[in-house]
Amino acid sequence: MLVVGTAGHIDHGKSAIVKRLTGTDPDRLPEEKARGMTIDLGFAFYETPDNQTIALVDVPGHERFIRNMISGASGIDAVMLVIAADDGWMPQSEEHFQITRLLGVSSGIIVINKSDLAEDDWLEILKSDIKEKVKDSFLKDAPIVVVSAQTGNGFDKLKLALDRLPQTISGERDIHKARLYIDRAFMSKGFGTVVTGTLRDGCFATGQTLSIWPSLKKAKIRSLQSNSKDVEKASPGQRTAISLTGADKDELQRGRVLIAENNLSRFKENPVLVLRVEVLKNSPLSLTSRRRLTFITGTTECQGEIRIFKDKQINPGSSGTIFFKPDDPIYTLLGDHFIIRLPTPMLSLGGGIVIDHVKKFPRQKEIEQFSYLQMRNSWQLDKLILSELIKEKLLKPKDLLVQTSIGAIKIKSELEKLLSAKKCGQIGDYIFEAGAFEKISDDTIIRIEKFLKENSHLTGLTFEQIEQLVKIGKEKTRAILNYLVTQNNLSELNEKYDLVNRQPGPEGKIRAAFDDIMSMLGENPFAPPRLADIASKGNNYRQAIRYILDNKSACKCGSEFLFSNDAWRQILDHVKDCLKNKKELKVTDLRDKFNFSRKYSIPILEETDRLKITRRQGDIRVKGENFEK
Repeated sequence: MLVVGTAGHIDHGKSAIVKRLTGTDPDRLPEEKARGMTIDLGFAFYETPDNQTIALVDVPGHERFIRNMISGASGIDAVMLVIAADDGWMPQSEEHFQITRLLGVSSGIIVINKSDLAEDDWLEILKSDIKEKVKDSFLKDAPIVVVSAQTGNGFDKLKLALDRLPQTISGERDIHKARLYIDRAFMSKGFGTVVTGTLRDGCFATGQTLSIWPSLKKAKIRSLQSNSKDVEKASPGQRTAISLTGADKDELQRGRVLIAENNLSRFKENPVLVLRVEVLKNSPLSLTSRRRLTFITGTTECQGEIRIFKDKQINPGSSGTIFFKPDDPIYTLLGDHFIIRLPTPMLSLGGGIVIDHVKKFPRQKEIEQFSYLQMRNSWQLDKLILSELIKEKLLKPKDLLVQTSIGAIKIKSELEKLLSAKKCGQIGDYIFEAGAFEKISDDTIIRIEKFLKENSHLTGLTFEQIEQLVKIGKEKTRAILNYLVTQNNLSELNEKYDLVNRQPGPEGKIRAAFDDIMSMLGENPFAPPRLADIASKGNNYRQAIRYILDNKSACKCGSEFLFSNDAWRQILDHVKDCLKNKKELKVTDLRDKFNFSRKYSIPILEETDRLKITRRQGDIRVKGENFEK
């Protein structure tokens, strides 16, 4: 189904044209009929000779209802821009034209209505004026059809233009990211809660469970209607009515979104939108940081504050990038179009596309971290992929651009081209942008080098220590380290990573502490000080102890003592001799040989038990299972 939205100034005959084409009056509200003007969105359906259905969205033209017009224009495939012959191009003609352009509408028809009220010469002048207004836009080659909704004159040509319209629309419609921005919600007897909207980017089917934004609650599709007919499945572009179970009407108000996706947490975790914005030439002001704006996409409308990216301001007629922090989180995909307006007075300032979601407003010193955004100005898929890889460092292909309004098949195809061209690479399960990966690899080495230079006594770093240094997440850190090991930049031994050919050793104050400890162990080899007493001398001594243990410069006896390697060998030799000769070992055997008190003897025997050299039997020790090793 193709969706065509009407646009144009109030009282230029948009609703009358829709009624003449379809026989349906799109003004459905009693207030609309009483006042003779469209307040909310109206819908009707037109059938082409080849049985294609065109949904006609009739939008309000009055300035006070412009936000409803924006809601109606979001998601349409083409526009029918209506201009009255007696009035010509009016303020809302201009605003509606600019809104549809900024919302990414790519095709349309221009209709001059009320031809019965104008002379032929004036109609030719009006055509020339309209062509001048829309030159260099998506409507530059659009047909201009002259009609009269009052008399029916010219409607054969208008229908012919509508019949040809589906052939002018291109692009992937079903990208398996189905969503519906709710424009109406009501209770219907026998059906319960019903919502309506235009289905975008995927299909809904009866029995399917949907997520509701922003409540994140679930609801199940009870039944579907499209074009007033019951259907089992609704397709992208279709005007869709959905009967839901499991949801309250309060959760399904206008502006809420139904989404065929379960995990929506990332949208709430990254509430700040990055927007590529074009400020209209006739905007009454420039965009500056800290200004509050109204943001509209689909039927969602929210106020928030902005920050300008790099520039001090964005002037009328110019484009730039801004950060928008909405008062409440918004569901929108990258590539979605939007309109921004002043909250008061209600004036349209411009619009553009969403190019990223981030956690918070960046501080000035953090702005360089967002330099990848400049690659998104043109919104070309290859640059979008590369910029995302620069941002994320490493990504699994299945996670690439899942939050964009672009299908996975198209993304995969473009990624394969980039991999073939060596602009991207792959390691294990991850893909990367070549320059960014080289940078993060170099940065990882630099951070490890710096840490080991400051802690030269360490024999390497654990995975957890490196993860804290690089701060890119556990899985990505693992992939980087595996790569650096294969490239012979790092070595891995005993679950520690070290620089290749590095010779660890304590320096400076840690070296002095090391020498002092080794001296103490040498001076009184069988009466060393307690380990806790040594550690209490300060951090340098604690670091020296770590080096001694890592480097096996001495032996740790439980949590109590350090013995020199020579002293510990003598102790173990005596323990084994006693067990060989007497088949058992007593505490007194250590006392008699080394003059040990129980202060030393008990920790030593507990350590030999732990090593399974000995095994306790009551008050004696016998051979343990590791005795012969």
